[in-house]
Amino acid sequence: MITAIPIKDDHIANHFSRADSMIIINENAEVIASFANPALTEGCDGKKQLLSLIVAHGAERVIVRNIGQQLLTKMLNHQLKVFHVKNGRTAINDLAHDHLPQCEQFSDAIQGRPSIKHLAKQANGGCCGHEHGDGGCQGGHCGGHDHDASEMEVAEGMHFKRCCQKKHSFLGHNE
Repeated sequence: MITAIPIKDDHIANHFSRADSMIIINENAEVIASFANPALTEGCDGKKQLLSLIVAHGAERVIVRNIGQQLLTKMLNHQLKVFHVKNGRTAINDLAHDHLPQCEQFSDAIQGRPSIKHLAKQANGGCCGHEHGDGGCQGGHCGGHDHDASEMEVAEGMHFKRCCQKKHSFLGHNE
């Protein structure tokens, strides 16, 4: 099974899209490809490029420590199996096996971290700098961005706390 692993400082990166590079390993734990992470410098387009590179290298699954809900959604939509590893110092050899007892498989985007930056961007017109209606981007300005209506909904006065990943009101009321 071909596996993609985000790397930072010779270990599994703590945050998927902030990894320095990505390695692709086969079932024998041999590195068959390695490339710099385009998401570090290219923003939204870099994340698309990163996902495209992972798919182009034939990866069937991805190992993560932390990943945002938006990118997790896109990976799951590409039929990639996404596994959460708790220890960033897990040996690469242990991640090549078909069975990964040290990992939890993510099957729903809610298992990813809510992106505070994404919510802020959507409140200000999105990454492409203009308003989005229920039908997504208007007038073709986004150059093919996929914007889901549910991603656009940001309740005023709400924010996510990183500690528990739940919505909290700025006024102190929990929901």
